[in-house]
Amino acid sequence: MLVRCFLFFVFIHSCNMIAASETIQIYRWTDISGITHLSQFPPEDKNNNFIVEIIQMSIPVLEPQKEQNKDERIASIHKYLEDRETARELKIKTADITKTNKNNCELARNNLALYQSGQRIRTRDNDGEIQILSEQERIKRIKRSDKNIQSYCGNSDL
Repeated sequence: MLVRCFLFFVFIHSCNMIAASETIQIYRWTDISGITHLSQFPPEDKNNNFIVEIIQMSIPVLEPQKEQNKDERIASIHKYLEDRETARELKIKTADITKTNKNNCELARNNLALYQSGQRIRTRDNDGEIQILSEQERIKRIKRSDKNIQSYCGNSDL
């Protein structure tokens, strides 16, 4: 029994060594125009005097890929789907924020134009009574509108 196990081990080990040391013959030659060719087969044209070199190349032994079990594969699929959903939600939020900023930018520019026009502006105070803006209040609102434009439109649009 021990001899069988030993012989089996020697056989497997020798097969592994043979597989690891497998080589292939590669032919290399240069044609008349100076182009170097590499091939598994020698040149077919027997009339030309090519200098053919035979190169022994070892074949790399690839390690088999680690197989994922079913649970790992399902978990990776769920993670991928969650990442896609998160990216989609972020894109929607970004689009909503961009739309809101665009509307606020337009409103702030319209307000600034109104405050700078010099017209009399009527507003309602906290009690609901109508009053006309004083010059100091107009300057405050112009400054606030400038800040809103910088915030919503960006500095490049000024």
